[in-house]
Order: sequence, then structure tokens, then C-alpha cells
Amino acid sequence: MEVCVKHDPKREIVPIIANLPHSGLYVPPEIDRRFTPQHRQWLRNTDWYLPQLYRFLPEIGVAMLEATHSRYVVDLNRDPSGELYGSFARAVVAEATADGAPIYAEPPDLGELAGRVIAYHAPYYAALRGILTDTVRRFGRALLLDLHSFMGPIHNDVCIGDRWGTACSAEVSDAFHDALSAEGFDTVRNAPFAGGHIVRAYATPPTVETLQIELRYTTYLDCAKIDEPGRPKLDPSRIAAAHARLRPAMVRAIESLNDYWKMNSDRNS
Repeated sequence: MEVCVKHDPKREIVPIIANLPHSGLYVPPEIDRRFTPQHRQWLRNTDWYLPQLYRFLPEIGVAMLEATHSRYVVDLNRDPSGELYGSFARAVVAEATADGAPIYAEPPDLGELAGRVIAYHAPYYAALRGILTDTVRRFGRALLLDLHSFMGPIHNDVCIGDRWGTACSAEVSDAFHDALSAEGFDTVRNAPFAGGHIVRAYATPPTVETLQIELRYTTYLDCAKIDEPGRPKLDPSRIAAAHARLRPAMVRAIESLNDYWKMNSDRNS
């Protein structure tokens, strides 16, 4: 599996990694042919166009790790030691979409499922562990932002998930909540998205902190036909409008955290 890591070598790096596990679109032909015709043309519940939406992050010092393959090849935000095939909410390979629509005309067998974990899930996690280890070695800490998008079941613009304060400090959660709110995003915490497997698996505060940020599709996509089969179109004007709010929010949050981390470092030195 190809893993896409982006950073800007000309920019000062900060101890923050942005992870996009559900934004990939590639489906290998041998898997694609097993899908139902509708699922093949739709890939519903993808985190549409997040690489384009967050393309400014490397410019402000944040490294980005992006999935190249669809969540329907393997779901990178699921525990590979748990359910391999079945529930959309729990399994590494989902049997049906979140709304119950069938994914497979020809379901995979157990051998194929295990092979997908080896070929697609494990390499991504190796890359993620590597970048976290390097960041901790360099800075003494790392913050992993797990970035997603959604349509329902809430109507708020953003849901921040910190596992009810167990995945990161209040200062980290507050920095992003307050910065996004200041840019006019209606922001809530932990309901209904408290943080998935990645947020749980890598949170070892204070050395590695994790935070999930779920952004509602309506903040950057035309959602008039979002519930109809087919993939939404990328609208550059909507992406630009979202950038004008997201970038200053992220800059503000990072500046706030840099001040907090420096103050703590000075206090402990």
C-alpha cells in the first residue's frame, strides 16, 4: 500500500501530525469487481476531498499522513485484532454501508480479509508509528490530529473527540475548540464522535496526545445530492471559502499550543 506523507521542508515543523485515514479513493481492481454496481460508483461515507481541504497544513508546519486506498479496502480506523468482516462501525472490512446498503456482490473470504490487513492496514500503521516516533524523538512530544468529515446524525459544523478528556489535555482540546468556534464553526465535543480506534490506540498523554476532528460536509461541499448515488463534485469556490476559516483557526490553535508547551517546558527546566 502506498502511504502519502506531506510536509513542507521550507517551513518550521511543529510537533503535530494530521492523519486522514478515510479520504482515499483507490480500490484495486480485484476488490472493485466484487462490489455492487451502486457501491462501486458511490463509495458512500468517504471523507470527501479532505486532502484538498487541508492542503495548507504542511505550509504551517504540520505533517500530513493520507490514506491512498478507500476505507472499503480496509478501514484504517478499526482494530485489526477485532472484527475483520461485518459491522460498518467495528469491522476492518465493512459488509454494508452505515445506512445498511450492501457493499459486496461477491463477499471476500477469510483468507482475502487477512491478506488485506497485511497488504493495506499494517503498512499504514507502520508509517504512522514511524512519524510519531520521529516527532517524539525530536520534540519530546507529539499531537496526532485524526481528521474526518461527516453528514449526520448531528447538525453542528464540527465535533471534536478527545475521549472525554482521556486522549489529550484540556489545553489541547480547548485550543482547537476555541479556535474553530472563533471562526464561526458551531463546535461540540464528544457527541456523537468521541474518537475512534486511532485516537484510542495512540493516546499516551502527555507524550503522545490525540484528538479527532469531524467536519460536517456542509461546511465545504454542495450537499444537495449527497444522499444520491454518485460522488460529490469538488467545488473550488467552496473549498476556498472553507480555507478562509479553517486556516486561521488552525494557526490560532497551534500558536496557543506552542505558547502552552513552551511555558510548561520553561517551568520544568
